[in-house]
Amino acid sequence: MVNLIMHNLLFFVPAAIAGLILCGEVPVASKFARGSLRAIGAICGALVALVILEAIPALL
Repeated sequence: MVNLIMHNLLFFVPAAIAGLILCGEVPVASKFARGSLRAIGAICGALVALVILEAIPALL
């Protein structure tokens, strides 16, 4: 069961923005592909943030 605390959710926004920027900078020709890459990057950034937030207490 995922135990999320409200102040931990503040970590998701910068992680999602970082993923958005990282995947949005891939050179592609179409606007649809760029938008899709940005969406995928934001989702992946939020998932990485979730993994980090859940792994840190387990490691301590």
